[in-house]
Amino acid sequence: MIKIFIFGITGKMGKLILNFIKLNKKIIIIGGVNRKNIFLIKKYNFIFNSISKKGVFIDFSSPIIIKKILFLSRYYNIALVIGTTGFNINELLFIKYFSIFIKLIISYNTSVGINIINFFIKKINFFLYKYNFNSIIIDIHHNKKKDSPSGTALIFYHKLKKININILYSRIKKIIGNHILYFISNYEIIKIEHFVLNKNIFIIGILYSIIWIIKKNFGLYSMQDVFF
Repeated sequence: MIKIFIFGITGKMGKLILNFIKLNKKIIIIGGVNRKNIFLIKKYNFIFNSISKKGVFIDFSSPIIIKKILFLSRYYNIALVIGTTGFNINELLFIKYFSIFIKLIISYNTSVGINIINFFIKKINFFLYKYNFNSIIIDIHHNKKKDSPSGTALIFYHKLKKININILYSRIKKIIGNHILYFISNYEIIKIEHFVLNKNIFIIGILYSIIWIIKKNFGLYSMQDVFF
């Protein structure tokens, strides 16, 4: 059985993970903290030692504590799955550096559907450029989402190389997540849309990540590695 510890356990995603993993016989939650009590972490030393090399940290907390989490992951040799968004460039560089010493997955979106779209974009990007398509990315989320544009929209942006791209975003009450991609030429329009019906789709991706990362070597991985 894989033991996990959750950073951000009292947040929306943390609570979803708690409820969902109760139904899974391969994974057990042994503890968690929120960002307010991260600095009381010493009392968890015994737990961290007990899952060294065979447990997983899950992070759905805040960018302001990512350095602390990375240091803990390295010190106790515990794999790390990061679902937090809103990192700045320095924090991302810090994450990349620590992947030399730990098993690490970072993903702004753990849903199967979004990662299928990412895989598809990699395949068609050359042809979009060759045949003079431009792109518009529309990013719609609930009005409590902190980062705009979303991490998912930024992933699309960085994967669509060499073509002109505009990102439009809106925050609307109760919309879990809706991403629309338009590829536009002078003669036609291609449209791809992903709409989240239930947040449990993100937890399913997390479960895949936990089981997958345990067997890997140190390094930086994405959900593309997990699913494909």
